[in-house]
Amino acid sequence: MVLRVIPRPLWQQSGVIGLLIIMLSLPVSATEAPVQLLAQADTLRVTDPAKSRQLLQALSNQSLTPAEQDYRDYLLGFHAAIASDSDRAVSIIEPISRRHPADELGLRARATLLSIYYGYREWSEGLLLSAELKALLGQLPRNNTWYTANISVVNYYSNLQMYNEALQLLERVTGPELAKVSGEMRCRYIAQEFRAQKGLDINAITPRWLATLEAACLSLPKSLYTVEPFINWTRYLLDSGQYEAVLAAVGRYEPAIKALNYFYYWVVLKNIEAQALYALGQYDEAEAKVDPILARQEMADYSEGLVTAATLKAKIRKQQNDYPQAYHWQQVAIESENSQNRLAATQYLAVNNAQATLRQADEELRLLSSHQALLANQVARAEQNVIGTYLLIALAASLLFITVFGIRRLQKQQQLLARLASTDSLTGLDNRREFMQVTQQALQHNSSAEPLSLIMFDLDNLKWVNDNYGHQAGDWVLMQVGEVLAAHLTDATVSCARVGGEEFVLCLKDTDVNQALAYCHDIQNWLGDIDTQTQLDGLQLSASFGVCDTDQVGKQLDSLISGADLAMYKAKKAGRRRAVKYSMDKKDKEEAI
Repeated sequence: MVLRVIPRPLWQQSGVIGLLIIMLSLPVSATEAPVQLLAQADTLRVTDPAKSRQLLQALSNQSLTPAEQDYRDYLLGFHAAIASDSDRAVSIIEPISRRHPADELGLRARATLLSIYYGYREWSEGLLLSAELKALLGQLPRNNTWYTANISVVNYYSNLQMYNEALQLLERVTGPELAKVSGEMRCRYIAQEFRAQKGLDINAITPRWLATLEAACLSLPKSLYTVEPFINWTRYLLDSGQYEAVLAAVGRYEPAIKALNYFYYWVVLKNIEAQALYALGQYDEAEAKVDPILARQEMADYSEGLVTAATLKAKIRKQQNDYPQAYHWQQVAIESENSQNRLAATQYLAVNNAQATLRQADEELRLLSSHQALLANQVARAEQNVIGTYLLIALAASLLFITVFGIRRLQKQQQLLARLASTDSLTGLDNRREFMQVTQQALQHNSSAEPLSLIMFDLDNLKWVNDNYGHQAGDWVLMQVGEVLAAHLTDATVSCARVGGEEFVLCLKDTDVNQALAYCHDIQNWLGDIDTQTQLDGLQLSASFGVCDTDQVGKQLDSLISGADLAMYKAKKAGRRRAVKYSMDKKDKEEAI
């Protein structure tokens, strides 16, 4: 996860760096200026997130400048992302990134969105955003924000196994420059270099790397950033067959990882330890490490960890001649691996499509530039040699023709890039970014007395469909819903988008909350009419709807989203398969919180 600061860091505006250091150990005071509280909250956002959130809450009733408000909202979005509430994080951070196109807060916002897009599996969109980030990095000065955003793009490339591209970005920061950055940042850069080098050639890793990682990271306060290198090192020991060393490393690093209470790291470490124990013939001990992993409900959404744990469980049961259980766990592993393979194929295709689009656009620009330079040179020669007026006119016309042709080609490429960046690849509907942008514009330009309404809905029991019929069936459901919604768009539809796994949202102009509520019942009927006999044995599809309009909450997009989300929460709590409109009742709001 990656984040940073507003255009001119707030602590520079205050001019009290020493005072800020002292203040970190003091209780929150209502007399402290917003700039000071924001600086503290930013400093503590990773090392002490609870204190950071407390500081941000203390600012909720204070008067803030627009820059301070965006800064506070960004930090709230960061905390939402850390808490895995990605929908809320994106709804907060995307508008901030648009309001800050070329400054430090915009850089931080884009870096954070890049991390969230990977979790959302929006890989094409993420690669286009990474290209935007790299261009922005070329314009801004190198400071802590710059280094953080650069490492964010590096991490994104490594997650997609684009290790050469990751190393190219790492080479931007040389040894002497790296020595000047903060200890945590130096740890992160060295850890990412280790990860990329290991991905390219595991045989290039020597014991020197452990000494390098420990020197850079071991003495630092334990956070997600400073612990991750030792997870990667322990995995390397396993991959290279050093099983006794794996157990020693687990014993050394486990207390720090356990203290973080981060589910993903815990699963990775326990799987590594169990595999090493199995390789050493300690089957009972290995099973004791695997069983708590398989018992966690969260594993349904972590296919990689589930495949590893279930496969090992099947091997252990086979060693103990328990063939029914061995077969069961092998089937669990196979089903999860099939889902993982489909996801990997989708990722591979998305990456290739985005890279091809970017390469084609670059090639068009290069060719246009080359043609223009060639013709300009010919025009110059014609002038020098006084070939004649007609030749000059012909060359100028050719230059104009090629320029116009090149511009049209570039326009087509830009249109293609725009479609990639604005469309959900599975349903063909708008994606989250497009929905937020189009709806925000509609709100800003709405001079009519008629309200705008927002409908938010979740498909009921889609996770159950995935678990019982497979993710391919779940994708089929999402595509069918996309076709139904697209077939019933009206003149009132501002945007119809898929904004999460099974979450959809519509913005309707000239529509009040009661009209939108009636429209929800139409959608419910259309969903029920989808023929699921072949795919889902006739299971009827339904959804839970929440509705809110501008007459209720005003023309702020965040307020509309929050109102519709609260109403949808009430629909789910009331038993699903229903539509609920937003209520201004304070009790309802507190119940949802």
